[in-house]
Amino acid sequence: MSRPWEDCWPVGTVTAAAVGRDRVRAVRTGSVLIGMGLLACVGACQNYRDQLDRADAHYRAARYEAALTNLEDLESDFGHLDANEQVRYRYVRGMTSERLGQREEARHWLILAREDVEQRPAALDEETRAILQRTLTPYDQSVGSNVNPPAATPATPGAQSARTRSEPRTTP
Repeated sequence: MSRPWEDCWPVGTVTAAAVGRDRVRAVRTGSVLIGMGLLACVGACQNYRDQLDRADAHYRAARYEAALTNLEDLESDFGHLDANEQVRYRYVRGMTSERLGQREEARHWLILAREDVEQRPAALDEETRAILQRTLTPYDQSVGSNVNPPAATPATPGAQSARTRSEPRTTP
Protein backbone atom coordinates (compact mmCIF):
# COMPACT_ATOMS: atom_id res chain seq x y z
CA MET A 1 0.00 0.00 0.00
CA SER A 2 1.47 3.30 -0.98
CA ARG A 3 1.10 6.55 0.87
CA PRO A 4 -0.29 9.49 -1.10
CA TRP A 5 2.72 11.79 -0.51
CA GLU A 6 5.24 9.22 -1.75
CA ASP A 7 4.03 9.76 -5.28
CA CYS A 8 5.12 13.41 -5.10
CA TRP A 9 8.09 13.02 -2.77
CA PRO A 10 9.55 9.57 -2.85
CA VAL A 11 11.02 8.63 0.50
CA GLY A 12 14.56 7.28 0.53
CA THR A 13 15.47 8.27 -3.00
CA VAL A 14 18.08 11.03 -3.13
CA THR A 15 19.76 11.78 -6.40
CA ALA A 16 23.32 12.98 -6.79
CA ALA A 17 22.04 16.24 -8.24
CA ALA A 18 19.96 16.90 -5.11
CA VAL A 19 23.00 16.30 -2.89
CA GLY A 20 25.06 18.68 -5.01
CA ARG A 21 22.38 21.39 -4.80
CA ASP A 22 22.21 21.00 -1.02
CA ARG A 23 25.96 21.45 -0.71
CA VAL A 24 25.90 24.55 -2.88
CA ARG A 25 23.04 25.97 -0.80
CA ALA A 26 24.92 25.20 2.42
CA VAL A 27 28.07 26.94 1.17
CA ARG A 28 26.08 29.96 -0.02
CA THR A 29 24.13 30.13 3.23
CA GLY A 30 27.32 29.80 5.28
CA SER A 31 29.04 32.52 3.26
CA VAL A 32 26.06 34.83 3.67
CA LEU A 33 25.97 34.21 7.44
CA ILE A 34 29.70 34.86 7.78
CA GLY A 35 29.37 38.05 5.76
CA MET A 36 26.46 39.23 7.88
CA GLY A 37 28.44 38.49 11.04
CA LEU A 38 31.39 40.53 9.81
CA LEU A 39 29.13 43.41 8.86
CA ALA A 40 27.54 43.29 12.31
CA CYS A 41 30.98 43.44 13.91
CA VAL A 42 32.05 46.37 11.74
CA GLY A 43 28.73 48.04 12.47
CA ALA A 44 29.22 47.54 16.20
CA CYS A 45 32.70 49.08 16.06
CA GLN A 46 31.26 51.98 14.09
CA ASN A 47 28.54 52.31 16.72
CA TYR A 48 31.16 52.69 19.48
CA ARG A 49 32.99 55.29 17.41
CA ASP A 50 29.71 57.12 16.78
CA GLN A 51 28.93 57.11 20.49
CA LEU A 52 32.36 58.59 21.22
CA ASP A 53 31.76 61.23 18.53
CA ARG A 54 28.39 62.09 20.12
CA ALA A 55 30.01 62.42 23.56
CA ASP A 56 32.70 64.66 22.08
CA ALA A 57 30.06 66.80 20.34
CA HIS A 58 28.11 67.12 23.61
CA TYR A 59 31.30 68.15 25.42
CA ARG A 60 32.15 70.78 22.80
CA ALA A 61 28.56 72.12 22.97
CA ALA A 62 28.85 72.45 26.78
CA ARG A 63 26.24 69.70 27.35
CA TYR A 64 28.45 68.01 29.92
CA GLU A 65 25.80 65.81 31.55
CA ALA A 66 24.84 64.35 28.15
CA ALA A 67 28.52 63.82 27.32
CA LEU A 68 29.11 62.05 30.61
CA THR A 69 26.07 59.82 30.06
CA ASN A 70 27.37 58.77 26.63
CA LEU A 71 30.84 58.15 28.01
CA GLU A 72 29.57 56.09 30.94
CA ASP A 73 27.48 53.98 28.55
CA LEU A 74 30.54 53.46 26.36
CA GLU A 75 32.85 52.53 29.25
CA SER A 76 31.88 48.83 29.24
CA ASP A 77 32.78 48.68 25.52
CA PHE A 78 36.05 50.61 25.94
CA GLY A 79 38.09 47.64 24.66
CA HIS A 80 36.33 47.81 21.30
CA LEU A 81 37.80 51.24 20.60
CA ASP A 82 41.14 51.43 18.81
CA ALA A 83 44.18 52.89 20.61
CA ASN A 84 43.68 56.48 19.37
CA GLU A 85 39.97 56.37 20.23
CA GLN A 86 40.83 55.16 23.74
CA VAL A 87 43.08 58.20 24.21
CA ARG A 88 40.30 60.46 22.96
CA TYR A 89 37.79 58.74 25.27
CA ARG A 90 40.02 59.37 28.29
CA TYR A 91 40.61 62.98 27.30
CA VAL A 92 36.92 63.76 26.75
CA ARG A 93 35.96 61.89 29.92
CA GLY A 94 38.51 63.83 31.95
CA MET A 95 37.61 67.21 30.48
CA THR A 96 33.90 66.53 30.97
CA SER A 97 34.50 65.63 34.62
CA GLU A 98 36.61 68.77 34.98
CA ARG A 99 33.77 70.95 33.66
CA LEU A 100 31.32 69.24 36.03
CA GLY A 101 33.60 69.97 39.00
CA GLN A 102 34.47 66.31 39.61
CA ARG A 103 38.13 67.00 40.31
CA GLU A 104 39.27 63.52 41.36
CA GLU A 105 37.49 61.87 38.45
CA ALA A 106 38.92 64.47 36.07
CA ARG A 107 42.42 63.99 37.42
CA HIS A 108 42.19 60.21 37.01
CA TRP A 109 41.08 60.29 33.36
CA LEU A 110 43.35 63.16 32.35
CA ILE A 111 46.44 61.49 33.81
CA LEU A 112 45.58 58.32 31.90
CA ALA A 113 45.14 60.39 28.74
CA ARG A 114 48.50 62.11 29.29
CA GLU A 115 50.25 58.75 29.76
CA ASP A 116 48.66 57.46 26.55
CA VAL A 117 49.62 60.59 24.62
CA GLU A 118 53.23 60.09 25.69
CA GLN A 119 53.04 56.67 23.99
CA ARG A 120 51.02 57.87 20.98
CA PRO A 121 51.52 61.61 20.37
CA ALA A 122 49.46 61.48 17.15
CA ALA A 123 46.35 60.38 19.06
CA LEU A 124 45.51 64.01 19.91
CA ASP A 125 46.30 67.10 17.87
CA GLU A 126 48.78 69.65 19.16
CA GLU A 127 46.14 72.09 20.43
CA THR A 128 44.32 69.34 22.36
CA ARG A 129 47.60 68.14 23.90
CA ALA A 130 48.29 71.71 25.03
CA ILE A 131 44.82 71.96 26.61
CA LEU A 132 45.42 68.63 28.33
CA GLN A 133 48.71 69.84 29.79
CA ARG A 134 47.26 73.21 30.88
CA THR A 135 44.36 71.44 32.58
CA LEU A 136 46.64 69.02 34.42
CA THR A 137 49.11 71.68 35.63
CA PRO A 138 47.00 72.79 38.65
CA TYR A 139 46.44 69.14 39.59
CA ASP A 140 50.16 68.46 39.42
CA GLN A 141 50.93 71.54 41.51
CA SER A 142 48.27 70.83 44.12
CA VAL A 143 49.51 67.29 44.65
CA GLY A 144 53.11 68.44 44.87
CA SER A 145 55.51 66.12 46.65
CA ASN A 146 52.77 63.79 47.93
CA VAL A 147 52.69 61.96 44.60
CA ASN A 148 56.33 60.86 44.49
CA PRO A 149 58.12 61.65 47.74
CA PRO A 150 61.93 61.83 47.47
CA ALA A 151 63.75 58.66 48.49
CA ALA A 152 65.74 60.51 51.19
CA THR A 153 62.60 61.54 53.09
CA PRO A 154 60.23 58.60 53.43
CA ALA A 155 56.56 59.52 53.58
CA THR A 156 54.75 58.60 56.75
CA PRO A 157 51.64 56.46 56.18
CA GLY A 158 49.39 58.90 58.04
CA ALA A 159 50.58 61.93 56.07
CA GLN A 160 49.16 60.70 52.80
CA SER A 161 45.44 60.25 52.28
CA ALA A 162 44.10 56.87 51.22
CA ARG A 163 42.79 58.49 48.03
CA THR A 164 46.26 59.64 46.96
CA ARG A 165 47.86 56.29 47.76
CA SER A 166 45.35 54.35 45.66
CA GLU A 167 45.77 56.46 42.53
CA PRO A 168 48.50 55.78 40.00
CA ARG A 169 51.76 57.47 40.78
CA THR A 170 53.07 59.85 38.13
CA THR A 171 55.78 62.40 37.98
CA PRO A 172 54.61 65.97 37.39
